[in-house]
Amino acid sequence: MNVETLLQMVSAAALIIAGYWGLTKFAIWSFNRSLDERFAALENARREGRQQWAERMEKNDAKIEELERDVRKILIELPREYVTRADYVRRETVIEAKIDQLSLRIQNWILEGKNA
Repeated sequence: MNVETLLQMVSAAALIIAGYWGLTKFAIWSFNRSLDERFAALENARREGRQQWAERMEKNDAKIEELERDVRKILIELPREYVTRADYVRRETVIEAKIDQLSLRIQNWILEGKNA
């Protein structure tokens, strides 16, 4: 084996090793690039999701405030519009008592008229 053959074999081995090195380097670079793209896509999706969530929460807050305002309005109007059952029964009793008194007065008046 002479020096030229040895040099060619070493060169061929170095070329093969360099080829594998370059191929490995390219594979790693490609993998890193795809990871970067994935992370960028995930970051964009997360950002959009956060924005949509914030918009939904703002809408919900506005709806809650509107509902609270409506409930306050109803609570203010409720005593003016409606009467509790106990108050209704009390009023009804008073009215019936007055009608009974009026009935007694009319009966007494009629009896006094017959006796006179």
